[in-house]
Amino acid sequence: MQKISLDSYKHISFDLDGTLVHTSEEYRFEVVPKVVKKLGGKIKEKQSVNRFWFEAGRDQVIEKEFGLDPKTFWKLFRTLDTAKKRSKHTYAYPDAEPVIRNLKKNGKIISIITGAPEWIAKMEIEKLKGAPHEFYLSIYHNDFKPKPSPESLIFALGKLKVSPGHTLYIGNSNEDADFAKNAGVDFIYLCRKEHDFDLEDYSIAKIHSLEELIK
Repeated sequence: MQKISLDSYKHISFDLDGTLVHTSEEYRFEVVPKVVKKLGGKIKEKQSVNRFWFEAGRDQVIEKEFGLDPKTFWKLFRTLDTAKKRSKHTYAYPDAEPVIRNLKKNGKIISIITGAPEWIAKMEIEKLKGAPHEFYLSIYHNDFKPKPSPESLIFALGKLKVSPGHTLYIGNSNEDADFAKNAGVDFIYLCRKEHDFDLEDYSIAKIHSLEELIK
């Protein structure tokens, strides 16, 4: 296990779904095929669902691998993917809440920046049992360009009055890595073993548990 020093960072920012909370594979393989079938598309291979769920370029997956118009897909997906339905399949990773509390206790500014819609993000944050954070942002709800555009992260840095050089972003995907890189922020790849990424060149470290941050 590599030793990670957080001494130079004032601000630790987290992605949400797949980083702090887990949504079951069963759920994504229920809701995504349902949308595709209702719209008359076709899922070419099972892995396409995982690419849609985890990777950057979701509109390209919808168009090229599902054979559907992204705008039409998202309209129906947002209708079917309700907080109530997803909540039954979502839980906080056991390391999330205690590690955030530890980081906060040690003087770090904590933020959560997610591409999830507000109604999903609020449900997921409730799963963290009051883990303290100074700032939270739903990119979708606030009409920022989606990841990997850095504008929402840059906005957060301005609100928190923290420089990119004193900020660390932690996420579980290629879009998270590019999101941090585009904002001039260091990135740690949290590999939850849900989907394979080769992000070593993008990150200062690869970890398998948030507990590695405080050991």
